[in-house]
Amino acid sequence: MIMGMIGPAQFVNGIWMGTVLIALGLVPELFQSLTVLLQKVIKASLPAPIPSRWRAQIEPFSPERQPLLTSLGAAIIVATFFFYFAK
Repeated sequence: MIMGMIGPAQFVNGIWMGTVLIALGLVPELFQSLTVLLQKVIKASLPAPIPSRWRAQIEPFSPERQPLLTSLGAAIIVATFFFYFAK
């Protein structure tokens, strides 16, 4: 394989990663629900409850569009196409 080229498996992975990041950036409710789900999983897996002083430091998450995630997803897709078709 020539340096700089990626295979079909990496191409598909790059497209999927970029698409997921774009979706997370454009749909804030999806990002919010994944954050809440992750917090529930962490709470359920901890052996002891989180001390109240730590809980007070956790700020509530306000859903808003994430332009950085959207830009990163688009950049990954562009780079994937570039490296897949590079010869």
